Amino acid sequence: MIATLSAPVRTGQKIAVIGSGITGLSTAWLLSQAHDVHVFEADSRIGGHANTVTTPAGDQVDMGFIVFNRLTYPNLCALFSHLGVGCEESDMSFGVSLDDGRIEYSGDGLNGVFGQRRHLIQPSYYRMLSDLLRFYKKAPEDLANGRLTDITLGEYLHCDGYGERFQQQHILPMGAAIWSSSITEMLAFPAENFVSFYVNHGLFRLKDQVIWRTVTGGSRSYVEAISQKLHTENRIHINAPITAITRDGGQHCLDTASGETFSADQVVFACHTDQAIAILGEQATPEQCAVLGRIRYQRNRAVLHQDTRLMPRRRRVWTSWNYLGRKTADGGISASITYWMNRLQNIDRARPYFVSLNPLTEPDPAKVLATQDYTHPVFDTAAIAAQTELPLIQGANGLWFGGAWAGHGFHEDGIASGLAIAESIGGVKRPWQITEMSPAALNTRPVQQPIPVAAE
Repeated sequence: MIATLSAPVRTGQKIAVIGSGITGLSTAWLLSQAHDVHVFEADSRIGGHANTVTTPAGDQVDMGFIVFNRLTYPNLCALFSHLGVGCEESDMSFGVSLDDGRIEYSGDGLNGVFGQRRHLIQPSYYRMLSDLLRFYKKAPEDLANGRLTDITLGEYLHCDGYGERFQQQHILPMGAAIWSSSITEMLAFPAENFVSFYVNHGLFRLKDQVIWRTVTGGSRSYVEAISQKLHTENRIHINAPITAITRDGGQHCLDTASGETFSADQVVFACHTDQAIAILGEQATPEQCAVLGRIRYQRNRAVLHQDTRLMPRRRRVWTSWNYLGRKTADGGISASITYWMNRLQNIDRARPYFVSLNPLTEPDPAKVLATQDYTHPVFDTAAIAAQTELPLIQGANGLWFGGAWAGHGFHEDGIASGLAIAESIGGVKRPWQITEMSPAALNTRPVQQPIPVAAE
């Protein structure tokens, strides 16, 4: 039988949102002010990459979304303020450890930069630092004058003569840490998008750096704040994967794995593009497949643990973000990222917590607290091209597609995408005015809709 999305009765449309990450939750939160909205989540929990684990000691540790800042996350900050979600300062220091500690350094003061004392007398290390200073000064200039258009990061680094050590021991590892990608994927990353992201996030600043923040009590706090209202009206459905969508007259019929069918006037796919195509099946149009099918994903395994062996060998180079790389037999590089959660979330260091992404060495099973598989979008030239074409298919036949994949892949991109979709559907408007920082705000709107501009 068909169960319509009818409780509570509202004067607006019946809207189904598939996915409960930041995009799905922000879309549903805003649309619910005027429409009858239901969220369908395949997992047993909501939140997507906002994933907080309560440890046996009672600490709240995040395993996905961790940090943000006031400069480049304006919608997220406005939402947190609106919901009364508490935040506190965090730390975004970065370090590198290669080949089991053979090469180590961090950007955390001189003691970290020269954490390996032999670097003090090593000319190649000073050349790397010289390349770093040159890149941080020149890349923004090249972005401004259009030199980075239609070339990859690897091509740019090669053409401008940056040394192998700077590439393999600094800029590529840092990019891999930010985007949860491999060194190979970072070489194929569009240079214009890479440098633009660095400029917008203040990552080229050696002084007056951006202050990063984290949610007090873990990201679960904001998920609960959004979902509380929706839950009270039985509008969030967990363990409810949508298996197919068909048209019935002017409505969409959504089939769940449990055999239930729901009808809705419009459907928001707040999930990854490959999942949207799979759900649509034969209902997907050639145009939808051409756009959504060009975005690839990489699977990453996150492990929350207390094993210090997965940190740099030298304690003085421990940082919030630790890139660990190891050469493979075929000449490649196997890489992992370990996040020091005590430093990121201001947790008592007497109880050490680490989150390792694709660990090179498995942590001691007795020290593992949780594991979680994630998929992250791969931002190559095909994906960037697909983003610019998304407005051409947006909203056609009442189908909408959004997510962090429509921008840089981060939480601000997810919420910017969700709010843009909600306002495009109509009847609602976010209760704040900001200057958009995420490209997802433009990419997610139908082609004829401009981006609202904040009042001066």
